[in-house]
Amino acid sequence: MRNRYRVSTLGVIGGLIALLLSGCGGGLSRDDGNNSRVQTRLIAVDVAPTANLNHPIAMDLLVIYNRALFEDLLKISANEWFEKRAQYKLDYPSLLQSWEWELVPGQVVPFFKLPPGTRKAVGALIFANYVSPGNHRARIDPFQGVVVRLKENEFTVMPLLE
Repeated sequence: MRNRYRVSTLGVIGGLIALLLSGCGGGLSRDDGNNSRVQTRLIAVDVAPTANLNHPIAMDLLVIYNRALFEDLLKISANEWFEKRAQYKLDYPSLLQSWEWELVPGQVVPFFKLPPGTRKAVGALIFANYVSPGNHRARIDPFQGVVVRLKENEFTVMPLLE
């Protein structure tokens, strides 16, 4: 999905902070109950002008509802995920939710809000399909909101509020 709107990174982060502080879905407290494991609510994405060596980059967000499947996905690289993605989705239709983006260098995605039902998941991961070698996988479920920065050869995930 291509976003034709350009937004400054500071504006995006400021807007996300304001949204979180204004009472979005239960505030910043963590739920220690066993039914709610994924804390992530908002994801912002910032794509560097030289991201993926100036090539478009596929990025997938996965929300997983089964502990064994989550543990298996923590062991694979992004290359393996993108190679086997269609089969994973066929094999685990009720245990795996995914959202897919095709991003271009310099693009900013203001924010993506996860649906409320994802709180029952056991984990959440991001895979980015870089041309450079590496795992290019990150776990995001411990954070309320994250900023994903797609860089030239790798990506980082930072909590929205530190």
